[in-house]
Amino acid sequence: MSRLFADDDILDDLQRLIEEDGSSPEPPLPSRRQRPRRKKNQDSLFSLLIQPIAAGILTGVLVSALILSGIWLFQRGRLPVHTPPAGDMSSDFDETFNANSNGDVETNQEASPEYSLPVYAGDSRGLTIELREPAGPHLNASQLYQAQRAATVSITVYAGKTASYGSGMILTPDGYILTCAHVVENKESCTITTEDGSTYQAEQVCMDEQTDLAVVKIPGKNLSSVTFADSDSLIVGDPVYTIGDPLGPQFGGSLSNGIISGLNRQVSSNSYVMNLIQITAAVNSGNSGGPLFNDRGQVIGVVNMKMSSSGFEASIDNMGLSIPSRTVKQIVEELVQTGTIKRAVLGISCHSINETTSRISGMPEGLWVITINEKSDCAAQGILPGDIVTAVNGTPVNSVSRFKELTSGLSPGDRVTLTIWRDPVLSRQLQESQQKDGASSGDDSLPADESAPAESDQEYHFAYYGDIEVQLVDSNQLAKD
Repeated sequence: MSRLFADDDILDDLQRLIEEDGSSPEPPLPSRRQRPRRKKNQDSLFSLLIQPIAAGILTGVLVSALILSGIWLFQRGRLPVHTPPAGDMSSDFDETFNANSNGDVETNQEASPEYSLPVYAGDSRGLTIELREPAGPHLNASQLYQAQRAATVSITVYAGKTASYGSGMILTPDGYILTCAHVVENKESCTITTEDGSTYQAEQVCMDEQTDLAVVKIPGKNLSSVTFADSDSLIVGDPVYTIGDPLGPQFGGSLSNGIISGLNRQVSSNSYVMNLIQITAAVNSGNSGGPLFNDRGQVIGVVNMKMSSSGFEASIDNMGLSIPSRTVKQIVEELVQTGTIKRAVLGISCHSINETTSRISGMPEGLWVITINEKSDCAAQGILPGDIVTAVNGTPVNSVSRFKELTSGLSPGDRVTLTIWRDPVLSRQLQESQQKDGASSGDDSLPADESAPAESDQEYHFAYYGDIEVQLVDSNQLAKD
């Protein structure tokens, strides 16, 4: 007790001194009789136990809320993402897949088709591409980059006030450059920049829109060049690398890596069906035309597009696509030899009627003929708009990609037998409509739109019409006036 009273006396003396000084803005200290000593002990207990517990609960609630919000936003696809530069040009690839070539970044306005690159006047007929077996030591990413960077190039193209970017690879030491057709088509000039910073004006050697391949020429000498491996030797899971210019020169010579995640992926482009290699390596606008390497530093493909999630609720990531090296060899060598690619076609445009569409529309599965080129043998043999091709040489067909599989390897002049189903009333309506509207006849055997006819109240009355043998024709002949 003596200790307690001594402390109390000291506190009273301190209070008196403070009051006499008058300098403290704080309220006076409580007297000995006013101080709730038990309350002080209770406050200490609260500080030591209750406050930390409350703070922990509050923190847990906030963290949980943030996590749940993040999960909800992720599921809704609303998490903020990096937006490419304004003007990122979308390609004409089939909307069913919503693919995006992303080969060039438009910086002003879309290029006008009135432009074209100067044509190379030299003789390129000796240009060949050798497909080798995968050989040599396995390289890690750093080793591959050091070995192959000098064989890749940056591409800048111009059309009026429009500047665009792409990637490419050096085929030969004297300056033949391989890239994608959509990178250089409808452009008036093309500048090639090599790894050492040297720039060259390029001229067009050849281009094929259907396979999206192009070759240009620069006045090079002793340039580093790539070697090719056969893409037919690839298996899913193989490691791959690509070097290119995502988003243009600012990120020139970027390396990305991944694996082969799929082979023979069929994607439509400008009414054509392409068989491509699917990869997980990052592909962005400006990468088109760049090489796809195996882990030995050999080119196994040409990067030309990626899948985009634009317009879809679901997010799409790591789905790049590449043109196989076997296609590159076949197309490039024929182009430089003849200047064109001969393709065997029927000369019709059509819609695909698959199983689902058949159930909705009541039409048989097959290829629904929309237009027929008057120069084709299909027109000569009496096939009409509105007919449905249900089989080719007796094998059922319900998609353009399936048709391409069944007719691959055929040449102009070869014959196929088409199984035809017909609704006479519908055929007559389509013919009258096209004559009234002046619709142009189809110049290819692939549809401008593979989408199915919309569901309607119209009743169809298709019946087996017959098997008709027709001759495949050269697509170049159909295109001529």
